[in-house]
Amino acid sequence: EVCRDKYDAVLPLVRLLLHHHKLVPFVAAVAELDLKDTQEANTVFRGNSLATRCVDEMMKIVGKHYLKVTLKPVIDEVGYPTKTVFGTLSPQGYPVSLIGIPLTAPCAENLRYYVDKVFREIVRSSISCPTLMCDVFYSLRHLAAKRFPNDPHVQYSAVSSFVFLRFFAVAVVSPHTFHLRPHHPDAQTSRTLTLISKAIQTLGSWGSLTKSKLSSFKETFMCEFFKTFQEEKFTESVKKFLDDVSSTESKEPSGLSEPVHLKEG
Repeated sequence: EVCRDKYDAVLPLVRLLLHHHKLVPFVAAVAELDLKDTQEANTVFRGNSLATRCVDEMMKIVGKHYLKVTLKPVIDEVGYPTKTVFGTLSPQGYPVSLIGIPLTAPCAENLRYYVDKVFREIVRSSISCPTLMCDVFYSLRHLAAKRFPNDPHVQYSAVSSFVFLRFFAVAVVSPHTFHLRPHHPDAQTSRTLTLISKAIQTLGSWGSLTKSKLSSFKETFMCEFFKTFQEEKFTESVKKFLDDVSSTESKEPSGLSEPVHLKEG
């Protein structure tokens, strides 16, 4: 509270704490303070607080390789597609063939293909999740459960709000900022990535085992499209993934880790 522009200090602070292996207890401490001011379980870690900013920066630093091995192949496929989700875009960015009508084949089929592929890669990637991220998620999960002991779902939403909403979904919609693509995507690719990201966010929120709010989609055709994902197998896959990445049980070395650069210049 002393520092006026405290968010400017987040990145060097996170790097310093990573170097001294003190990030996990620090995040746990500021997250506990954050939770004291949180009145409703469904708003846990949804704002831009010091705790959420620290976790965001940590994921960007230690999760680069994790994103690369998990998402880059399918992001590359969207950028140079064998399938095209939309043929033409209107000036507002909506598919011309879909304005005012439900998403139908072949558009729905192609979008479903990409969402299925991204979702599948994510939920089976827990073995590649960096140990530090798992340790942070473990702390956040138990702090949230302690703060809202009567809500059995908050332990999952506390983790999904980071790993799905602030990590995978953001990387899908802006792959260039996570070094998954060299340049900003063109309008058509960007539109496809946006829809995939929205679907992944909604699927990820089902890990909290709460009822999905399809009304969060501005596009009516996405509401219709997303009904095809209302199956228990998707919920269970997300729940298992969140359990795996918020566990402190030792994992087998994946051979996918690489050095983390804490110092630049």
